[in-house]
Amino acid sequence: MKQFLEFIDRKQRESKTHLKLIEKCLIKGGLNVYSHLEDSDDPYIFVKSPNHKLSFDGIRIYEIGDMVAYRIQKEEKTQPFGTSYWLDVEDMFNDFMSENIKEEDAGKQVIESIIDEVKKFFSRSSKAEEEIRDSGQDGTGLIIKTGGTDYSTTVLNRV
Repeated sequence: MKQFLEFIDRKQRESKTHLKLIEKCLIKGGLNVYSHLEDSDDPYIFVKSPNHKLSFDGIRIYEIGDMVAYRIQKEEKTQPFGTSYWLDVEDMFNDFMSENIKEEDAGKQVIESIIDEVKKFFSRSSKAEEEIRDSGQDGTGLIIKTGGTDYSTTVLNRV
C-alpha cells in the first residue's frame, strides 16, 4: 500500500509543477492568474477573463491524468461547469519539434501557443455570448422575444 501512496504523492507533485509552469507562461502573456495549488486537494490555477462582459469570470486549468484541461468557472473559488477543453502541451511540443527546430525554440513556441489558446478562448466566448444576446436568446437557448398567442392559460381553464 505504501508504494501506491508514494505514486499518488509523486503524481500530485508533478501536476503542481506542470501547473506552475503554465501559470508562469500565462502571467508572461499578460493574463491575471491566481494559484490554488497549495490550498486545495484538487490543485488548479484560475485565469481571470480579460473581458468583463462575459457571463463567467474565468477558467480553471487543471490536470486530469497526464493531460491538462480547462473549464469555465463563474468565480475564482467555485466549481467549474460546462465542457472541458484539452490544452495538449505535449502534442504542441512534438508538433514544433517535427518542424526540425531546436528544443529551446520549440519550447518558446509552446509558451506562445498556450497564451494564444487561452486568449482565443476568451475572445471566442465573448463573441458567442454577444451573438446569443443579439439573437434574442438567453444562455439556455430559450427565446426571450415572444410574439403570437399564449395558450398556456387556456389549457388550465378548459378543465
